[in-house]
Amino acid sequence: MRHTSLTPRSDKMGKVDRKNQIRRNLILRALLDYGPKSLTDLAKITGMTLPVVSRTVSVLRREKLVIEPREKDTVQAGRPPSMVKLNGKAGFLLGIDIGRLFTNFIILDLETRIVSDTRRKSIPLSNDIGIIDELEKEIKVVLSLAGVEWSKLLGIGISLPGMVKGKEGLGETYFNFGDAPAREILSRRFDKPVHIEHDLEAMAFGERWFGAAKDVKNALCVNVGWGLGLGMILDGKVFYGEEGYAGEFGHIQVVRNGELCYCGKRGCLETVASGRAITKIARDRITKGASTIIVSEHKLTPDEIDTEAVVKGAARGDEFSIELLEDAGRYLGAGIAMLINLLNPALVILGGGIPTAAPSFLESVRAGAKKQSLVPLNRNVKFAVSSLGNKAGALGVAVYLAEDLFDVQRLNPSAYV
Repeated sequence: MRHTSLTPRSDKMGKVDRKNQIRRNLILRALLDYGPKSLTDLAKITGMTLPVVSRTVSVLRREKLVIEPREKDTVQAGRPPSMVKLNGKAGFLLGIDIGRLFTNFIILDLETRIVSDTRRKSIPLSNDIGIIDELEKEIKVVLSLAGVEWSKLLGIGISLPGMVKGKEGLGETYFNFGDAPAREILSRRFDKPVHIEHDLEAMAFGERWFGAAKDVKNALCVNVGWGLGLGMILDGKVFYGEEGYAGEFGHIQVVRNGELCYCGKRGCLETVASGRAITKIARDRITKGASTIIVSEHKLTPDEIDTEAVVKGAARGDEFSIELLEDAGRYLGAGIAMLINLLNPALVILGGGIPTAAPSFLESVRAGAKKQSLVPLNRNVKFAVSSLGNKAGALGVAVYLAEDLFDVQRLNPSAYV
């Protein structure tokens, strides 16, 4: 099947084609960011003249990439101006968030509306190139269930745990196939644009577009699952750091000479405030004789106890479970306090299984963060549990693709427009 792309390779374009592509992308990106707009509005947003906008929009209409909105999509007083919007049916974007246990698949149309939301058992994460075969099978199943043809798929975004260089399309912990970055190998295999992203940056993208951070310029997205991670939105943009590794929040030291972390350091935040830590501490204390309904009523042995069991115990009022979650929350809050003092965010979003399943966890985190941070910096900080749940990462990589399809920077617009 031939590659479907809205943005041809820039190294294959002549000067005139490049100039026209820049104009197209400026208009398409404006419609992506702002929704239905008049030609006059598009001229103001893009900085192009009204005649140039009109000609470019006419081409986009013929290609069925833009259409007129229905009356209910826009409210105008008096005679409405000529309005256009993206044609959602022109193509689809697939976001894949691969976790250690489950993989979330989100299909968006070109207007970034959710067409399909599927959660499936994860393929085993590894660096074996054979994993691509498994991934392709899963993608075809998901597309079939959603009734989306492969030819209508405009791109694929993949979110991964571990060490990832998103800008280079390189998975280092997983999907490290050696010969070339995963993005290049997968793009050739699927004959589609592919983006590789770290799961925390993907979560931040999702929150910025669809979640609590939609109208916030500075926000921290903290994922609390088996491990800990941080995605940062600073000045309205997802922050990567110099090498793309920003956000290894779980490995700041909070306990001097504490437990040995799997990273090789001692006293990391992950050793006291993650799902891994809660599970380990629960098992150790129960082995030493701690009393809890997890054992007395659920009849679980120490080796069978996990974070889910602790969360369920807390929901039933089990003091042992409540104390474990409160301790973890206070430690996490102390870690977040450091970030508040450094970055002065407006919002802290907690995502992942623990905050979602245990609402009281948020209060422990908030209390710990407020206690350990400076009052002038924490006075107006808001805390929230992610409303996107396990969808945030898949939504994030899918919408990144939408932004990338209409990117103009790599086309050097200052030289042509």
